[in-house]
Amino acid sequence: MTSISDLKTDGIGGPLQVRILRKWKHDVRQYETWYLAVDRFADAIQILRQRTNQSYIESVLHVSQCYTISDYSCPQLDNYQKFLENEFYIDVGLKSIIQRIPDTITIPKTWFRFVSKSHLINLGERPPYYPDYIGVLSKIRDCTKASGESFVLLILTDESELAINLWKECITNPDKFNRNSLHPPPATTVVAVTNLKPSIYNGVLRYGSSHATHIYASIKEFHYQNSWFQAICPICKDPIFKRGESWYCSAHGLIEKPTYMYKLTVTITDATDTISALISETSCRKLLKSSLENFISNNPHINRNTLPPIITNHKEQTKKMSIQMLRASNPDNIRFIIIDIEDPTTRAPTSVPATPAQPQMTRMRPSDTTPEPSTPVQHVARALTYDPTESTPRKNAKRTAKQQTS
Repeated sequence: MTSISDLKTDGIGGPLQVRILRKWKHDVRQYETWYLAVDRFADAIQILRQRTNQSYIESVLHVSQCYTISDYSCPQLDNYQKFLENEFYIDVGLKSIIQRIPDTITIPKTWFRFVSKSHLINLGERPPYYPDYIGVLSKIRDCTKASGESFVLLILTDESELAINLWKECITNPDKFNRNSLHPPPATTVVAVTNLKPSIYNGVLRYGSSHATHIYASIKEFHYQNSWFQAICPICKDPIFKRGESWYCSAHGLIEKPTYMYKLTVTITDATDTISALISETSCRKLLKSSLENFISNNPHINRNTLPPIITNHKEQTKKMSIQMLRASNPDNIRFIIIDIEDPTTRAPTSVPATPAQPQMTRMRPSDTTPEPSTPVQHVARALTYDPTESTPRKNAKRTAKQQTS
């Protein structure tokens, strides 16, 4: 029987016995249903079912029950899915085998990843996992945001006090929060809160951009985890992996031919700031000057763990980019996606303005939108004055504000 510690990223796992301890949905990604499972060695892992098979898996997997699961894959977690220390999750679907087994004392019925307040602080704003915290309830208050949304404030004491905000998605779910079970002093109530998400509360003025904002920037570095491209199911778009000469999808079984997609993030910089952005499929094709399927077909021995020179040669080169800004589940969590990229037709603007070129002026007929052809062309001279006693003018560039959550 396989254990969680035996599982590998991007692999097909063997039969695994687990107990389902928790179930949740992302408040934005409602097409994802997540479970926390633990095996007999008290190792925990996240299980996901999404899109096509979501309702079926929800009818099969139940909290506190034990199961044997087989024919599943282990894709890598993205930053918005990751709650535990594992770098991958178990992906189950219609083709996976899920068998309920009798309750057993060999598989734990509870699982926590408790940390102290000092450890919680040391983990910082972006911890490698979302830890759990336990303490004695000191205070509980019903609060309201400026937007009118309700939340609950808990003050827990474990050597020192820790304030925890329980947001709407938690307090409105009876499976996550039972207000009647929380009794403040003089009663003594021990409270455990799982998967704490740190954030910074600071009112900072931020600037936004449109969906088609253009900037002139250089690609400083390409980033990817394990592989710069992935194979996905052409039907459900879930990650799939090799099984013999074919490909296996936990939702649709054996797949003859996968669809390939890029998995690239870049660090880009201009004269004002640096940001990280995801490169869209269209932009990647422009960099590669080919579809990924054709590139792999023409280079059968390509190393998916090493970027080819045709991509890395674009580092430190100035590009014209169309960047889309997206808000994630947290309204203050902003993601950038490069939706188009090309070589600039003109030089990127410098920080000191040059004298403008003299514009060509032509006469226009009221009923005609085409410039009237004429041999003598009139010009208008424009003079640019500069006072050396004043500070040097700055480029009218859009600065990317550092993300602050509120």
